[in-house]
Amino acid sequence: MAFPILALQQFQDARGLRKPSFASFQNISTALDEMDSPTDEQIALIRISLEGRRMGYPDRYDQEKLLNLYKAKLHLEEVLSLLNA
Repeated sequence: MAFPILALQQFQDARGLRKPSFASFQNISTALDEMDSPTDEQIALIRISLEGRRMGYPDRYDQEKLLNLYKAKLHLEEVLSLLNA
């Protein structure tokens, strides 16, 4: 079985799949810093949104945007955690 060794050698040689550059890593961190943290009221709205409760139109659109932004923030935090491993 030569392919596992070849695959790891390619990874070590930065061929194919590789870690992002330090600058790219910093850009992800900067995006997270810009996103900041939700306020207490936003956290409460996010919680009820996750329970499936929706506001009436047109506020529902902003509710969905807030929820999606929160989910994106969680995924970016997970990305940084995975890249640091």
